[in-house]
Amino acid sequence: MSEKVYIARNYRSKFDAAGKAKMDCETILAESGWKNIGFKQTWISNGPIGTALSALGVTWALLRLKKGSTVCTQYPFKKFYRYTAWGARLKKCKLVTIVHDVTSLKKRHLDPTPEIALLSRSETLIVHNTSMARWFSENGINADMVSLEAFDYLHEPKFDAQRKSVDMQDLRLVFAGNMGGKQQFLYDLDTLDKGNYHVDLYGVGFKPEKVHNADDTKLNYIGKFPADEVIDRIDGDFGIVWYGDSLDSCDCPNGQYLKYNNPHKLSLYLLCEMPIIIWDKAAMADFVASNGVGIVLSSLKELPHKLAELSEHDFNTMKDNARRLKAKLEKGGFLADALAKAEK
Repeated sequence: MSEKVYIARNYRSKFDAAGKAKMDCETILAESGWKNIGFKQTWISNGPIGTALSALGVTWALLRLKKGSTVCTQYPFKKFYRYTAWGARLKKCKLVTIVHDVTSLKKRHLDPTPEIALLSRSETLIVHNTSMARWFSENGINADMVSLEAFDYLHEPKFDAQRKSVDMQDLRLVFAGNMGGKQQFLYDLDTLDKGNYHVDLYGVGFKPEKVHNADDTKLNYIGKFPADEVIDRIDGDFGIVWYGDSLDSCDCPNGQYLKYNNPHKLSLYLLCEMPIIIWDKAAMADFVASNGVGIVLSSLKELPHKLAELSEHDFNTMKDNARRLKAKLEKGGFLADALAKAEK
């Protein structure tokens, strides 16, 4: 059997939300029997020093790489993905790539040909979901593909999270993330019928001047918290996965990207034991529906009616399903399953 290896890298911070998914993947690789042949994972915020350390780590790893091994890497990997793929091919190794972001898919005005050619250097890609796999196939990818289904979310509690019991007459909807830029939909939620809910906001970029009626708003800004604490701070009944300026669709670039990607935000909500509210054209809408873990909407204008007709029994079923998925997500179960398929 060939040796299974990966190359750890430097990240700007151990508590940086931007690197969370990749750091978790390294941990899950190690727990799944893969060996790190680079330097230890580090967290140096200085850009040039961190980049130099990653470069040295990759070089050291490729020198140690045994012929015929299976190498797992992550994409994007700054300047080092091409370098890693070159070293793996030189030593006749199989390359497995965990895909996090696809620039030409996220920024649809870009020609995907160069990125497709680069990723085709892998024998196997672990992609977000079947929608992303279909896009790769339509654009001529030359690699086998395995669907991840959802990004795992490893977490060590900083303190005991305080979770209130549900009040069906005042459901707590949560949006966690950046509220700046094209996120007008958040403020336009105030134009909907009042209903049996309010919206708690966590993160940066909240603009109180954009609230439609400050004296009678359903928006409640809680604040921002460090990335390693936010799970223990959030307390709510549903997590909202939506982007853009419209209640009717996710019309901005990040919103359109929902048609293909697995938002880390969705995994965060499930770790908080919250069912999901998601756009019906999002790639993860099928995941939410098939796992019975939320509400799928074509427009947020449907929200007051959907929540008004929701029974406590149906909510508790969604909550139980969220807990079931949480147990798999917090143990790295989705990536572990994908890695097992990729090995075959």
